[in-house]
Amino acid sequence: MDIDQLRSFDRIVRDGSFTKAAARLNVTQATISMRIRALEAHVGGALFTRGRKVELTERGATFLPYARRVLATLLESEDAMRSVDRGRIAFASLRSLIEPLATPAVVEFMRAHPRVELQFEEGRHRDIAEWLHDRRIDLAIIGWPNFDPLLEALEPVALLREKAVLAASPMLAREIGPQPTLDRIFAVAPHFLSFFWWQVTPDAIQSLRHRARTSSQVLFSSGRALIEHGAAIGHLLEASITEDLASGRLVDLAPIDMPVIWRDSALVAGTPDALSRPLVAELADRIVARAATLGVLHADRR
Repeated sequence: MDIDQLRSFDRIVRDGSFTKAAARLNVTQATISMRIRALEAHVGGALFTRGRKVELTERGATFLPYARRVLATLLESEDAMRSVDRGRIAFASLRSLIEPLATPAVVEFMRAHPRVELQFEEGRHRDIAEWLHDRRIDLAIIGWPNFDPLLEALEPVALLREKAVLAASPMLAREIGPQPTLDRIFAVAPHFLSFFWWQVTPDAIQSLRHRARTSSQVLFSSGRALIEHGAAIGHLLEASITEDLASGRLVDLAPIDMPVIWRDSALVAGTPDALSRPLVAELADRIVARAATLGVLHADRR
């Protein structure tokens, strides 16, 4: 039994697929199958039922908590060894907060510490949750509240709250008119966009998708371009379009019959002792300070 076998076993359980597990671990499916056969030989029987759907056998379900306990211990030891090197930090952020929040804080930090090795990654919430589970990250900005059962002990360093603005181009906003109702907006707007910013899409946005003549779910960059050109409307996070609103390139439609929608996120430490490292604590301080400047700091839990 070795660490690669246990990681492969845990990955298959989490993904429900040998193929997906192989892709996640960046190995071939044959390698995954070989590792599981070796592990099954060690534990004395089949761990999975093979077929259209991969499921744990009774032996596999019994073995799973012990395998994860061993993995957690090994990951903690790896993290402890990495923390000996005080000049390396791994940080990840939600993509939507890279430009307004994370990047300015990182630039300030790297100017103050030019010799520090920084691993700076971006992703959706589910990507960052995976990295946190694998103990790859010292500090992260993730969606909040956290619904991942594998990270149920996670506590926020700071809570962030951003207003979601129903944005339109100036031309389309003029056609819709001031203080519009949702009926007026959707009588004029050609297309409604939603984005991959939420762990669970808010009910208010789901209802708008059904109400619109046409709706799509798109990436931020393409969606923003469609809105700027008057081809669509959609909720953009205010912190990422502050300059566009101030310059008039985008307009907040602010419908009078719709409540304000907020997107919550959190700054979290990857391990319980991560903030005991001075450089990690300093980067956290800079992120919190930047969040306060942007007006998105909802609660400081440091």
